[in-house]
Amino acid sequence: MRRTRTYMVVWLAVVAGLLGCSATQPVRVLNLGERRWIASVGGPLLPNHVPTGMLPYTDVGMMWGARDNLTLSANAHLLAAAFGVAGADVGAARRLRSQDGRAPEITGQVQLYAFAGTGGARVYPNVSSVASWRAGDRGLLYTGLNLTGRLNAGGKALVATPLIGVQRDVTKRLILQLEGKWMAANIDMSRGLFEGENSISGHGGMAVQLGLQVRR
Repeated sequence: MRRTRTYMVVWLAVVAGLLGCSATQPVRVLNLGERRWIASVGGPLLPNHVPTGMLPYTDVGMMWGARDNLTLSANAHLLAAAFGVAGADVGAARRLRSQDGRAPEITGQVQLYAFAGTGGARVYPNVSSVASWRAGDRGLLYTGLNLTGRLNAGGKALVATPLIGVQRDVTKRLILQLEGKWMAANIDMSRGLFEGENSISGHGGMAVQLGLQVRR
C-alpha cells in the first residue's frame, strides 16, 4: 500500500511538472544584467488524495536578463527529485509588446521540461503567452495561456492551461506571486484516477501556486 501511494505521488509530481505547475516566471522580462533567485510551491487541489489538500510541487532556480529583451531561466524540480525522478526546465522569454495605456504588455516564453527516472527519460516543450498590467507602482496583474506538447502520446498532442495571477514587490529585493491555473483545461478528467475531483465541467484541474523572487 505504501509503495502504491509513493508511485502515485511520483506520478502526480511528474504530471504537475510537465503541465507547467509552477508560478509564471518571468511575468515581464528583466533588465539587462539583472538576476533573481526564483522559487514556486503549489499545485493541483486534491483534498481527497493529498493530506495537505494540495500537491506541494516545488521548484527552485534562477532567471537573468541576458539581453535588453531576452530573459533566460533554469529550474530544478525538488518534489520529483525527492521520489527519485530527476526534473529540470530551461526557458527563454521576450517582450512582444509594451504596455500602452490599458493595452497590456505581452510576454512570450518557450520552455523545455525534462524528467528522467527508472521508466526512462521524457522531454516536453512548453510555450506561453502572458498579458500583464501595472497595478500601482509595485504590482502587476496578469493572465495568460500555457500550451504543453505531449510527444509520442495518445490523445491530444497539446495540453492547454489558462492562468491568472498577481505579482507584488514586497521590499526592494523580495517579490511575491499568487497564481491560479486551470491545468489541462482541454482534457477530459471525469474518469480515471481523480474522477474530476477539482475539474470544471469534468475537464482539467484547478491549481494554486505561490511564487517567490529575490533580486540579487
